[in-house]
Amino acid sequence: MSFHPLQDPSIPPRTAYTESALPAPRTETLAGPIAADIAIIGGGFTGLSAAVHAAEAGLRAVVLEANEIGWGSSGRNQGQVVPALKQEHDHAIRTFGRERGERLMSAAGDGPDLVYGLIERLGIPCNPIRKGIVAAAHSRAALEQMRRRTEFWQARGAPVEMYERDAAADLIGSDLYFGASLDKRGGTINALSYVRGLAGAAMRMGARIFTHALVQKLERSEGKWSVVAPGGTVAADTVLICTNAYVTDLWPGLRRSIIPIRAYQLATKPISDNVRRTILPGGQALGDTARVMIGIRWQDNHRLQVGGSDATTGAHREPLFELVERRLLRVFPQLSRVEWDVTWSGWMAMTPDHYPRLHELAPGLLAGYGYNGRGIVMATTMGRELAARAAGARLEDLAIPATPLRQIGVYAARRPIVYGLLSYYRLRDYLDRRSLRSRRRALPRQQHR
Repeated sequence: MSFHPLQDPSIPPRTAYTESALPAPRTETLAGPIAADIAIIGGGFTGLSAAVHAAEAGLRAVVLEANEIGWGSSGRNQGQVVPALKQEHDHAIRTFGRERGERLMSAAGDGPDLVYGLIERLGIPCNPIRKGIVAAAHSRAALEQMRRRTEFWQARGAPVEMYERDAAADLIGSDLYFGASLDKRGGTINALSYVRGLAGAAMRMGARIFTHALVQKLERSEGKWSVVAPGGTVAADTVLICTNAYVTDLWPGLRRSIIPIRAYQLATKPISDNVRRTILPGGQALGDTARVMIGIRWQDNHRLQVGGSDATTGAHREPLFELVERRLLRVFPQLSRVEWDVTWSGWMAMTPDHYPRLHELAPGLLAGYGYNGRGIVMATTMGRELAARAAGARLEDLAIPATPLRQIGVYAARRPIVYGLLSYYRLRDYLDRRSLRSRRRALPRQQHR
């Protein structure tokens, strides 16, 4: 029997955010029938962004969250505010057409402005740092693709810079990579504080949030939706399903349109000052282009947070410490050894083409999900767009293209497929590394950097 993300323990894990995060907001318990203009299922980044933007538009918004605010993946996110999709701009244009593809790419690129703008405007204390995101090329092919991406954004006036090999080594503190691109629009936040801060702001603006309210049924009668949860019902003109990887069988086919993957995060014990100054010295976050990518950022108290090297589809287990440590030491050999302080996991919703999903499933019923590891920017943007539709915007004018719901044909075989792909990607990355080592041995020493 497959494991569902809602089967995770009800007590949230300790993370690198826990000690410094905002406390969970005081919410309501659903009791009896209530009425709203918009009912939002899911109290993560998507649902709470929708609640904030709906309240600003004058709509009565109600949020129903299955657990506590910040319990799910929004509160366990790596905290990188990434101004990019998984796919490149030319792929987006081929997929959606030039106008819609460009609009989607612009939404991703402008997403950090939305996130940091909300943080400032709503007064959310979530340690926002905006020093940029470094994307590092693990191969020559990846480097050429990175050049094209950099040129795409530079042509649109974005503060994105290309770093050749030596300059990239200085920027990152590692000579592992062929080059890098620095996108100054991005940065990092305390993800748990951000999601809790959105909830607090939504409530101050008039939205109502009910926790421990797992929605059990959706019904439509006489032009109204009825959202049924333990303790009561919400009658609303519009319903937004914002559950991402935690989607249930509320609507036929929705659960089978994504593959939920459990991703692991690890944070080291504090790093000594002399070593710390040599690793990402400018304070940027790092992601690389390997097929099994690695994401690295600085956390509070001089700790490195690492994610992206391990994933499962089942219940939480201890991460593969040796695997993650080997990858981290390949990037930063100056660490010598790694001592881990805390580890945790959360769920990503992966889509086959790596694009987010916005569906209008029925009149007044929308769903937004599927962020493929780009949750902070794309979920916040999705919430804004869903609220705009609920307030009367035309579907074709939204920044994220609306698409028909399509189930994944091999959904029943998702677990062996996921593990098979991970093994294949690790093998391809290993072969890339071997090829790189062979080329380095053939070069004079002064050219190795």
